[in-house]
Amino acid sequence: MPGPQVSQAKQQLKIIIDAYLSASDVERVLVACDYADIAHDGITRKSGEPYILHPIAVSSILAHMRLDAETLMAALLHDVIEDTDFNKEDITEKFGRTVAELVDGVTKLSHSSDKEYNKAASFRKILQATLQDPRVIIIKLADRYHNMTTLGSLRPDKRARIAQETFDIFVPMARIVGMNEMADNLEHLCYQNLDLDMFNNVQDALLQTKPKRCEYQSIWEKNLTELLQQHHISGRIKKKNNNIELLRHFVKNDIDLQELTHSHAFEIILQSIADCDRLAEILRENFQILHYEDHIRRPLPGGNQSLMMRLKGEKTTLSLTIQTELMRKAARFGVVLGENAPQACRSAIQASMQNLNVLVDGECAKTTFSDLLDYLHQEKIWVYTPHGHLHELPQGATAVDFAYSASLFLGNHAVGAKINGETRPLSTPLISGQVIEIITDVLATPNPDWLSFINTQKARRAIQNILRDQDIEEQQLVGQQALNRALKLFNRCIKDLTEADWIDILQWRHIESKEHLFEQIAVGDLLPQLVANHLFAQGQSLDNQSSTRLIQGTEGVDVKYAHCCNPVLGDPIQGHLSRRGLIVHRARCHNLLHEQHLHPENIMPLHWTSEDFDDISFTAYLSIDMLMNDEQISDLIYQCRKEKTGVEMVHAHEGKTYVHIVVHNRKQIAQIIRDLRMHFGFPRITRLAQPINIAEASKAS
Repeated sequence: MPGPQVSQAKQQLKIIIDAYLSASDVERVLVACDYADIAHDGITRKSGEPYILHPIAVSSILAHMRLDAETLMAALLHDVIEDTDFNKEDITEKFGRTVAELVDGVTKLSHSSDKEYNKAASFRKILQATLQDPRVIIIKLADRYHNMTTLGSLRPDKRARIAQETFDIFVPMARIVGMNEMADNLEHLCYQNLDLDMFNNVQDALLQTKPKRCEYQSIWEKNLTELLQQHHISGRIKKKNNNIELLRHFVKNDIDLQELTHSHAFEIILQSIADCDRLAEILRENFQILHYEDHIRRPLPGGNQSLMMRLKGEKTTLSLTIQTELMRKAARFGVVLGENAPQACRSAIQASMQNLNVLVDGECAKTTFSDLLDYLHQEKIWVYTPHGHLHELPQGATAVDFAYSASLFLGNHAVGAKINGETRPLSTPLISGQVIEIITDVLATPNPDWLSFINTQKARRAIQNILRDQDIEEQQLVGQQALNRALKLFNRCIKDLTEADWIDILQWRHIESKEHLFEQIAVGDLLPQLVANHLFAQGQSLDNQSSTRLIQGTEGVDVKYAHCCNPVLGDPIQGHLSRRGLIVHRARCHNLLHEQHLHPENIMPLHWTSEDFDDISFTAYLSIDMLMNDEQISDLIYQCRKEKTGVEMVHAHEGKTYVHIVVHNRKQIAQIIRDLRMHFGFPRITRLAQPINIAEASKAS
């Protein structure tokens, strides 16, 4: 006989599903519940509770979203294969193939003694199953959400590890499939378990200012209500619990505690897109607009559609989300709505799913997992075909990346592109919202030069596959032509290369002939720009030995770090080929973006070989939004040294304190910023691209 806790949980689940499922489906779910109860009999959680309470809770979470009976049954059975003596065949026989496949999709792998491999292989398996049936990720997210609400019985280190994994993987996955309400809830729990002191400080600040905040919110709500009535717009205004957004901005160091407590948010839900546009115009006429984004025409990840506005008041700022009822529902639940979601939402989710499909093509589970993490956390853009189909690409993607995203045919036969109606080169970087049309020629084939400016694995693999299929003589000709084009930057051509030059190149690449070199270039194993750089870059960098060890594929190349952005180990980076050598920039450096528009053929993707070089140091520049006295500066230096961070210079000037710190990598910068914010009462701390010239600043003031 089940105990009172289990009986009560089963009864609560029945009450929820009785409200929307048929009697036969309710019966099927309850049979699955009893089956799971028997399977987990005698098993308890770390808290001491009967284990069955967890799958019932997961199923109840999904039932509140009105998921179908098969999803609820799979949620009830989701740990049966992993934790009990029952197997997939048992579930298939009792509940059918679909339920068994869903359960198998969320079941972890544990075939190896290598825990990291098992984790990577399990996530890869979840991805593959999700591509077959999106309900797999829905169940997994509900499972993770309930686990996050019950971390109290675990050791602090294990809580932090699970919270970090949730933050790195499950939160962005939830946003990709449009389940933003789930993502917000997960993210909130992550902050609570990753840094409780910071979390409590923010909550205290919000609590202390609640009366004043409520007063300002009432004023905003009154003004907005009068505005809708005055212009005869039907809709409703809803106060938005923006604690998670404020937490996110605070953690990212976008705002300080003072700003955090003066920010408010509302949702305005209207009847049509036309009403949304009309209200936006009215708000422009009546308020100072600090920020405006149209995500109705340009949906966010997961297909989140709305007009987003930030208004300035007398003492506070207001963030507005303006959307229709269906858009609001789609933004909260995304893929859960299935065919009932708006077309833009489904199109955006499908674009993300296509990118995930590329990730699982590889044979190595650890590589897939690494690629997944990169994909989830890279900045993305959204562009459209002339027919309105959305394509999701990483920031910095070019027209070639788009062509391969659309189809292999377009990529393999592309000769040019029309961007918003204007003919542009295939190397042109794209920005969100553009309409792209690819110009093709059936006789055209991929050019190895493209490999220097593409940004997606799908395009890279496709181009290399085509290039490798060429016969040897054609490869040698293509490679020779590509090297010739690269040498033009140095006002040279292949005919200008001396016998000594060729000996140098062949020894550098450890190959025996020019023909082999041309073949390497032709199939994408070697960028011709690096060969040109190796031969003719002027001057030698003092850091060159370290640089070539740090950056993949730069052995024998003259490498320098750009002083305009001062990259640090771990920063996203790109290379700019110049006559002075290969210049390493941070990926979003303004100078690099300018050069990319002028000469995209000289820009190339770069990657660090590792982030664990303790014998190499970098200088980073911080600006702290507080004027420190001598005692505080001494304390700051002590805090930095305690964290094994060197200090080169500290200078207080005009309300700010500037610090030059010596670090090994980007993670160390993030850690010292977190520590200093906590220690000095959470001021904003900004990493600067360049050091501030205090003498010049003093003259200017």
